Amino acid sequence: MRIIHCADIHLDSALSAHLGRERARGRRNEILNTFRKIFGYAAENDVQAVIIAGDLFDSETVSATTINVVLGEIAKYADIDVFYLRGNHDPDESLFAGRRLPENLYLFGDEWTQYQLKGSHIVIAGAVLNDENCNSIYDELELDENDINIVTLHGQEQEYGRARNMNDVCLKKLRGRGIDYLALGHVHGRKLESLDHRGFYCYPGCLEGRGFDECGEHGFMVLDVDERRHTVETEFVPFAYRRLFDVEVDVTGAESSSDAADMIADRLYQELPGTMEDESRDMVRVSLTGAVNVESEINTDYLTKQFQDSFYYMEILDHTDFQVDYMRYVNDASLKGEFVRKVMRQDMSENDKAYVIQTGLRALAGEEIF
Repeated sequence: MRIIHCADIHLDSALSAHLGRERARGRRNEILNTFRKIFGYAAENDVQAVIIAGDLFDSETVSATTINVVLGEIAKYADIDVFYLRGNHDPDESLFAGRRLPENLYLFGDEWTQYQLKGSHIVIAGAVLNDENCNSIYDELELDENDINIVTLHGQEQEYGRARNMNDVCLKKLRGRGIDYLALGHVHGRKLESLDHRGFYCYPGCLEGRGFDECGEHGFMVLDVDERRHTVETEFVPFAYRRLFDVEVDVTGAESSSDAADMIADRLYQELPGTMEDESRDMVRVSLTGAVNVESEINTDYLTKQFQDSFYYMEILDHTDFQVDYMRYVNDASLKGEFVRKVMRQDMSENDKAYVIQTGLRALAGEEIF
């Protein structure tokens, strides 16, 4: 039997940190569409169940479109059982008040609920953690060791014997309880580790990256459960519509925007093979590093425009350090030389001197200063 484990979809997230209003709306629809496509994948790949381990939604405010798509898609695939555990971002159960829920949608509350998959000895158990039950809940978990036991929780793994709050999952209290697979949500990066001699725990990561703290591949886990051998094998399936990359480019020695552009292009071709094409889906942030001369001309607005047509989103940040060759200005009789020498005599750090000199030289050259 095959089961999908996903988490942290964060439907209806604002996405306003990097995208304008229209693009943010489009990106929200893309993420909703990615979630919708999970069920098509499940149907095509003989998946019998989908576990959503929390944070299906991003906040208490959920649009009618999003709720209708979620419930409609689950109902459309009536042969696939869906197990939804609320996370810390999700609205409470009142979200579905007054709505007729699909018969194949199973919910968890703040006490252990166990569901046995039809025609099998596979049990899916789960509980919503809160500040009242976050320590007592573990002692209340009872599993039959002859079953294949999948347990789902939402929170941050920790090894302490006691939870500090509802967002802690105490691994220590889950060991030796007959768990074959602990399906977790909350951490947005993928992680698969041993739990004890019998089972392991897994964060599938978020379904789609939403910011540059969520770079790399995203998708979901597929569990292949063999009841006869009593085994659970896993496979990660990349499924995100867009990828995000945060790339550092050392532009030491660059004297112009043209030089920097060549260095950026070389780095992107190394880091992002096959993505520098028209209508690319990728979102890229480039951080320029290294040391450049104060008289070097590196214009990040110009550089951004050079590359933005190759990506869905491009951002270039300047984190370079300035180098000042003071000996070059010692005998310079021009206004520029006098300015540099005057700054050199000021009581300030070398970094501040370099910044002042770089800004002043740009002003003297007639460039715009922002």
